[in-house]
Amino acid sequence: MDDTALPANLALAPSQCRAARAVLNWSLEDLAARAHVTADWLEAFEQGRERAGDADPGEAERLRRAFEEADIDFLEAGEASSGGGPGLRMRQKAGYIPAERLSSANDV
Repeated sequence: MDDTALPANLALAPSQCRAARAVLNWSLEDLAARAHVTADWLEAFEQGRERAGDADPGEAERLRRAFEEADIDFLEAGEASSGGGPGLRMRQKAGYIPAERLSSANDV
């Protein structure tokens, strides 16, 4: 499966899935349990081995929802970027202090 051209029925690209899982330090099993999919299906999805005829948009949507509940936002190709492909970013939580503003004065 080509990561740059998403079929309309997929909620995220395999590369976005792998990247989000890495950012959150989740194993295949962690994500599979959170998204209510099998680890075998998830591994095939991340490697682009899922056949188009077998695609269940509900599975990919559950993956995306699990990531969004963990404060991951997904970007479509070119969105809020300089013409790049699909991506992701972490949402800033209340009380978030950017690294450049960290100091012993705001150390909790």
